Amino acid sequence: MELSYLLFTGSLSGLVSILGHSVIWSLFGALRPHRISGYDPQVQIAEAFLHMLCGVVLGFLFWLSWGLAAIVDVTWWLRGLAFAGLAALLTLPPLVNALLTRHWGGALTALFASRWATTCLVASLSCAWGWERGA
Repeated sequence: MELSYLLFTGSLSGLVSILGHSVIWSLFGALRPHRISGYDPQVQIAEAFLHMLCGVVLGFLFWLSWGLAAIVDVTWWLRGLAFAGLAALLTLPPLVNALLTRHWGGALTALFASRWATTCLVASLSCAWGWERGA
């Protein structure tokens, strides 16, 4: 599998995941108007770029793991879910640190956790699908 393809797939999926999450969050906010104190839930350009960069890193890690070749006889989406679970574990320490040191509260931490989980899931599934189609 070509590295540049996975990096491109990861960057696009990172961008699509944060934009898709903001649309879903906006729909949820329209149905249940709930403001998080001290935070504007709109996605900033820097945050979208950060999620895009995270998608590139996840694509690179997927390439380094050789598409999780050790997991055999499974479909591409199960391989993607396994990689997404591993990638989501990487987001736990920063989220716990932010929760404990910045005193955000549960709602804001849940918002950021769901954004990062969405990015990990979409990037991992797209990389696994690309690996399956390219192999």
